[in-house]
Amino acid sequence: MSFRASLLVALPVLLATGCAPTVSDPVEVGFDGAGDVIEGEFSIQNHLTDRELDELGLIELAWNDNLGWGLYLAEDGVAASALDRALAQGRTVGIEPNRPRAALAVNDPYRSLQWDMTALDVEGAWTYGTGRGVTVAVIDTGLGKVGEDRPANVLTGKDWVDGDSDPTDQNGHGTHVSGTIAQKTNNGKGCIGVAPDVTLLPLRVLDADGSGDAYAIAEAITYAADQGAKVINLSLGSAYGTNVERDAIRYAQGKGVVIVAASGNESATSVGYPATYDGVIAVGATRYDGAVAAYSNGGSTLDVVAPGGDMGVDQNHDGYGDGILQEVVIGTQKGYDFYEGTSMASPHVAGVAALLVSAGARPQDVLGLLTSTAKDIGPTGFDNRAGYGLIQPVKALQKLRSGATPPATTTPTPTADTVAPTIADVWAQQSSTSLTIGWTTNEASTTYVAFEGYGTYGDASLVTEHEIRFTVQSNTTYNFTVVSKDAAGNEGRDGVYRSR
Repeated sequence: MSFRASLLVALPVLLATGCAPTVSDPVEVGFDGAGDVIEGEFSIQNHLTDRELDELGLIELAWNDNLGWGLYLAEDGVAASALDRALAQGRTVGIEPNRPRAALAVNDPYRSLQWDMTALDVEGAWTYGTGRGVTVAVIDTGLGKVGEDRPANVLTGKDWVDGDSDPTDQNGHGTHVSGTIAQKTNNGKGCIGVAPDVTLLPLRVLDADGSGDAYAIAEAITYAADQGAKVINLSLGSAYGTNVERDAIRYAQGKGVVIVAASGNESATSVGYPATYDGVIAVGATRYDGAVAAYSNGGSTLDVVAPGGDMGVDQNHDGYGDGILQEVVIGTQKGYDFYEGTSMASPHVAGVAALLVSAGARPQDVLGLLTSTAKDIGPTGFDNRAGYGLIQPVKALQKLRSGATPPATTTPTPTADTVAPTIADVWAQQSSTSLTIGWTTNEASTTYVAFEGYGTYGDASLVTEHEIRFTVQSNTTYNFTVVSKDAAGNEGRDGVYRSR
């Protein structure tokens, strides 16, 4: 679920396409110089004498008594294997080539625009790992193929829209969501992702318009679990649940899958589906200033919040609306764009869930680790707008490392909503063939229009601005009543109106 900034044009300047050992210690094996090495430099376990240095053609660059290792520079062409054999004749040691290291995410040019990653201190979280070994399924509009900053580890995936194995994104939403989870990082291009070393499983269930159906989503959830996914992200949904989705989620949870979903963008007082199903981590959205975004759905089943953005403000004064920046690919078009929505918040949490699982968290403990370490940003304790608060990845990983068992997360007893929506500004416009009726409500609600003698017609969207268009007979007067029903089932009605 997301509100979209003008696709592929919001960032025109950006478009384009991380005690010394004794002589009885064994020789280390397996360090044969494969991969990136610093030419000629070797770490050697044991302090060599000057005679040994001369015989082996080595220069001592550094020695550390606490480590019991030194750094040595060898003559050209000397390999670790040769030094290993030579040193082993006199004393057993450990030897390995010195390898380069770099700070992660220092050369992604648009990192400075990713206020969301700063708010979550993702670089700090990477000291515990970057998600390697965990498969994350993104059930969405697919994943673009031509992006320059595409996630590094991607499985083939599957497409329920076209019925094949090519989940190429034709909308952009899925690629953006996937980037937040696992955008290729420290590659000198674009942005970073929360868990850049996870393996992505792209599953396309939404078409170019972002539309799909519950049965396809249920099949994708089941498929992801069978393919070994440990985390599933669902940045999609509606106000109504289905048994088939619920059963698919139960199936996946039975296989140890952590499921994360967006709470919805209707400013509603209840969380949408599938986020509200039991055991699903329901995620609301925050702005740059840490406040809950106005559009973010809340309620008794909301768990946590994460950065989702607000394109209507520029609180960090970087010259752009405060959306979430990632690469966007639509077919063969590619670029970078800011989006906002709980769709953007959910993958932040999915990425952190992957970091926790990769670091050894049991699936059943992930929610507790997130909620027990979240930053309380609303009224003390749980509240319906922010849940348990803003996720704190580093604190959650620290708690996991400490071995502390997270407390069981209990769903609070919801406060009963007994107040009906208030209807205002009712209007009607009629032509010879159509009748359009509109009004506003003070809270998100569904829409019904009851025509005297003709029946009742409705729109099931939970919104505050309502408008429905009907086909009518010419020169006919219609009497109708407008009705709105909120998520708690309270129904508000306004009096009878006449169309002419």
